[in-house]
Amino acid sequence: MLEKIFIKNYKDTNNSEVRGKYAITSGFFGIVTNTILSILKLVIGLLSNSISIVADAINNLSDMVTSVLTVIGFKIASKKPDKHHPYGHARYEYILGSLIAFIMLEFGVVFAYQSINKIVHPIELNINIYVYIILIISIVLKIFQMRVYSRYSKIINSKALKAASIDTKNDILSTSVILLAMIIMGIFNINIDGFLGLIVSLFVIYSSFSTLMETIEPLVGVRPSKKQVKDIKKKLLSYDYVLGIHGLMIHNYGVLNDYVTAHVEIDANLSMVRAHDLIDKIENDFKDEMNTTITIHVDPVIVGNKKLDKLKKDILKSLQELDSRITISDFRVLHGKSKRLVLFDALVPFDSKYDYEELEKYLSNKYKDYDFDIEIERPYC
Repeated sequence: MLEKIFIKNYKDTNNSEVRGKYAITSGFFGIVTNTILSILKLVIGLLSNSISIVADAINNLSDMVTSVLTVIGFKIASKKPDKHHPYGHARYEYILGSLIAFIMLEFGVVFAYQSINKIVHPIELNINIYVYIILIISIVLKIFQMRVYSRYSKIINSKALKAASIDTKNDILSTSVILLAMIIMGIFNINIDGFLGLIVSLFVIYSSFSTLMETIEPLVGVRPSKKQVKDIKKKLLSYDYVLGIHGLMIHNYGVLNDYVTAHVEIDANLSMVRAHDLIDKIENDFKDEMNTTITIHVDPVIVGNKKLDKLKKDILKSLQELDSRITISDFRVLHGKSKRLVLFDALVPFDSKYDYEELEKYLSNKYKDYDFDIEIERPYC
């Protein structure tokens, strides 16, 4: 495959430089193949008077432009953090994916208009063997191109290359439809070229809009994948003295550029020095093994106190009578002058109607001997 020829250390895909080389390799491959296809289709489309083939040629030309943007975009995205961009430049990849989708959408609209004009004012077609040959060559090259984009998008988890892969798949489908229609028109001597161009254009518009939405979402901010959350929790819980996790938040600044914060519950009997050493080790391990920057807040937990455990269980049961989805963590009891103060974090779903004031009022009425101080958490992950 191409990576074995052009990419040194191609297996080290967690390396940002190697990842960038994958994208650049696919970009140059796209520039070469799409330039060849756009020239061949444009020539044969003009000679045959086919708007659908010319539309397909211009679509390949737009693919060549997006391949150039892929190379430029990944060059920018792979730049190291600087004083103006302390979190790096990796989000440029998402911007690139959106730009590719927008270009696809624009060409779809333009050729939908031109196809309608061809329906109203049809032109006689000149279909010959060369039309079939060029379209078949185009389909074969596009299948190879799609496999490269699709494979590389999975290897380096790239939204931009995934968008390019989807676009190429659409190209294969549209060119196949054009080939079939050319065969039908050649046999039966009918002209459905304008209708065909319109169908291809509408398909491009639909797929472009879908891809545009998919690439914009990471810029707005979306919930991390279940697998990523599961992997982070599993690793945190693998350490001795870690009893539980809550308040997990994952901020994404591009592929391989995550910043994580978490509340980690540890045995309160562990000394401050040993707790600090443990947290240092966890943070360093995450950086080295998962290429992730994690910041941990320590919540000391008293282990083996039956009265405290029972009170926590009773309060949780009371809260879940209001909303069964509520959970609590970082549970503590402090002794005040008149009443004992119960402090804890409550994980409350976004769509729950209860806030901390309502929860505190509800518990204070039910547990007269206690005051309550509740921190509301939301399920960001």
